[in-house]
Amino acid sequence: MKKILLLILITLSFAQFCTSGDKVDLKWKKFDEGVIEAKKTKKKILLNVYADWCKWCKKLDAEVYTDPKVASYLNKYYILIKVNGESNDKVTHKNQRMTEEQLSRVFGVTGFPTIIFLDHNAEVIDKLSGFVAADRFLPIIQYIGEDYYKKMKWDEFFEKKVGKK
Repeated sequence: MKKILLLILITLSFAQFCTSGDKVDLKWKKFDEGVIEAKKTKKKILLNVYADWCKWCKKLDAEVYTDPKVASYLNKYYILIKVNGESNDKVTHKNQRMTEEQLSRVFGVTGFPTIIFLDHNAEVIDKLSGFVAADRFLPIIQYIGEDYYKKMKWDEFFEKKVGKK
């Protein structure tokens, strides 16, 4: 019986070790720092606007940003920034000092979570409101991350690249 329990513990430990290797950590930045880095690297910005009480924001963190494909893609193509849409923490946007809450209003945020896609100069490309599952989120970040949005409409991209409609 002890051998069986030991074997189960070893198997569970090994399984945990193997799956933890798939985890990709995202490198979230503060707004000012992220904008500076985006200008230097010419990467797009994914601005995640959240609220502490928002259950869908927490679900996005737990289920979408932890997906290895999503996380790897985001780290490669984007500078990642999080701001609390209800915070009084100060940021600078277009040479104006404001709170994160005011910044959220400048970007037209009306609910949480809201993902705002910005170019490397912090100009808005597009905005996504609400929760989107990882399998749907990946094509969205690819569409913007690789500039497909400049060449084709979303429906065309989704049909060609994902093969579903």
